[in-house]
Amino acid sequence: MSVPVVRPARSFDMDSVAAIARRPFAAGWSREAYAEEAERTDSIFLVADDGVVRGYAMARVFEEEAQLLDLAAAEDGRGLGRTLWAALAAAARSRGCRKLTLEVSQMNTRALHFYRRAGTSIAGRRPNFYKDGSDAILMDFPLA
Repeated sequence: MSVPVVRPARSFDMDSVAAIARRPFAAGWSREAYAEEAERTDSIFLVADDGVVRGYAMARVFEEEAQLLDLAAAEDGRGLGRTLWAALAAAARSRGCRKLTLEVSQMNTRALHFYRRAGTSIAGRRPNFYKDGSDAILMDFPLA
């Protein structure tokens, strides 16, 4: 795998994005839902591409805040998540956002560890938020 380029998602990326999204804890939206998200003007939707889409990150912009919708890589442990996180933060900053927010299942310990290492702080909890009864952990990442 060569070094991937992070770029805005395009319609022809959606099959690859939907395939990556079948991983545990990924959003798992339909191809059409991802395509609609890519067209939204209030969305930041990036892919990491080295000839093949290896990962993606999506956030929705609300005034001075970007809400992470999903971040997923086809393979773990190669630094792609950090690359996508940094690119997403930079894109949100360039849109005037002062913070990046997210929610993650308390059961997704890998993601919790990733986001803590990335510099987020826990901002709250939504008890029994997910279908499996797990809590949503709310996290913030300052951009300003």
